[in-house]
Amino acid sequence: MYPIEKAPNWVKLKGEEYKYNYEQISADKLLDAPFYNADNLARSADTLKWGNAADDAIRNQKITYSVPYMGSYRLNGKEYDGSHLAIDIKVPRNTPVRSIANGIVVKVANQTSGFGKHIVVQHQNVPSIEDPNIKTTYYSSYSHLGSVLISEGDVVMRGQNIALSGDTGFATTPHIHFQIDRVDAPWHPYWPFTYSEQNAAGLDFVAALNAGLGKEKAMQLTINPMTFVQRNLTSSPTAAAPVPQPPPVVAPTPTPDPVPVAAPVAPVVVQPEPAPVPTPIAAPVVIFTFNQKTTYQLGEEVRITISARDQNGNPVSTLVESALLLSSGDVGTLSKSDITSSDLQDGNYTVQIQGPKVGQSQLTVLYQGNQTKSAQFSIINPNPPPAPIPVVVAPQTNRPAIFADVSGTSSFYDAIKYVKQKGVFGGYQDGTFKPGQVISRAEVLKVSLKSANRQILQTQGALAYSDVDSGAWYIPYIATAQQNGITNGYIGGFFKPNQNVTRSEFLKILLLAAPVSINPTVSSAPYSDVAPEEWYAVFAQFAKEKNLLPNTANGFRPNEEITRGEVAEIIYRLLVIMSSGSPSYTAGLGQG
Repeated sequence: MYPIEKAPNWVKLKGEEYKYNYEQISADKLLDAPFYNADNLARSADTLKWGNAADDAIRNQKITYSVPYMGSYRLNGKEYDGSHLAIDIKVPRNTPVRSIANGIVVKVANQTSGFGKHIVVQHQNVPSIEDPNIKTTYYSSYSHLGSVLISEGDVVMRGQNIALSGDTGFATTPHIHFQIDRVDAPWHPYWPFTYSEQNAAGLDFVAALNAGLGKEKAMQLTINPMTFVQRNLTSSPTAAAPVPQPPPVVAPTPTPDPVPVAAPVAPVVVQPEPAPVPTPIAAPVVIFTFNQKTTYQLGEEVRITISARDQNGNPVSTLVESALLLSSGDVGTLSKSDITSSDLQDGNYTVQIQGPKVGQSQLTVLYQGNQTKSAQFSIINPNPPPAPIPVVVAPQTNRPAIFADVSGTSSFYDAIKYVKQKGVFGGYQDGTFKPGQVISRAEVLKVSLKSANRQILQTQGALAYSDVDSGAWYIPYIATAQQNGITNGYIGGFFKPNQNVTRSEFLKILLLAAPVSINPTVSSAPYSDVAPEEWYAVFAQFAKEKNLLPNTANGFRPNEEITRGEVAEIIYRLLVIMSSGSPSYTAGLGQG
């Protein structure tokens, strides 16, 4: 089913109507969701005539599907002109958004940028876009929403309203970013390039998309969502509105001269006996129950018996329609995705989890609009690999001091020694390092760029900031950071080079300068004081996964000013895992 039922007849709207919410547009100015036709979308608007029904239908397609699959923001309607791996559907605010198929809601999130408010629905055992005889799992997503009407874990039916459209996140106008990911996409909704890749290419977000950054990955991990929908519609869509034809001209039939007749005799009308009204036969009630274990071990068969009984407890042998079977967790593949009458043996059917994996799951049976859930069950590994023995580095008191205020017992000793040897960080003329002193924006730019081995621009001239002197030592670092999209100034023409930096600000600058890939999707809070929708959540998530941050017992503390010792420690940990290839930092990793 299409993700929207109705869209405006854009060519009929006037003036302020373009800004109306969905409920304000009269029914006579709404049309069924238009057919998605790539050839029509790529046609130049100059070739379309106003007032021609067929051309108006194409014009509505072009306006509604403003950015096609794998298109660009050039608004030329051409597929594969960029790396936009979804279809942008232009609709008014509050347009009902529907689930395209039965599925389970696996994500409901809200970001202040990027996808904004968005939903991801998992669709199991649906026809593959390459071969409809092969079943697969796809993930549909709906982004930039205004309101969300469902929750994570909900089972949704085809055509169910799950949200209302909006313009949250990175959106300049109300629309739905409609996307379908393949099952092997690393996260949902998938995006083909990271901030670091974008910045490494020297491009802003729009330029990176228009240049097709990450196009090959996008094509491998997503599908054309409207092609999939239109191939699997329950009824055939109409490609374009037919041209209305005038009614045929019929010559008038001459009226003959009247013939005198006798006065009419009223006919005797015999009223027929009314046909008996058939008594509707209610479909039998079917109650599903599950016979299962709460815990299964890897190596044993994971089998769950589903029983179908009527209201009297008798086995059911005939189903009015197939019962859909879904699994909520990624613990393997169901041996069958539906239950038919032929599957029932004395009212029972046993389903098996094939290729079981460690995790938790729950089965849901959908039958005649009702859903029945099993109890949660777990698959565990009875012989898990032994936990790694942590390396405990005892403080050494006989190590020589690095600086006058950094002795062998300092908690930052290894980090400060490392960054000093690498030429990233230095001390002061009085022989101190001052690890407890907060650090400025200019200093953070310098050490971040040097740690990433960035080529520093040899710029000596003044920059366009009222608070940056033409001869300042940090001008080359500001110029380099600007050229690489790492940081910019403030409104009013200020850069504030001497302003102290917070933990979140430093982490952003460091990770944008470094050659690392950052997942742009944050599905849950990485720290108790970091909401997923915050701009710094992606950087905090990366830092937690890599164990970059010291002193997180009280959370991330994003607005707390960061010290020189903490900066040295974070840079040290990042450089150590990058040079060693380790997935995350552990104590002692950088020694020896």
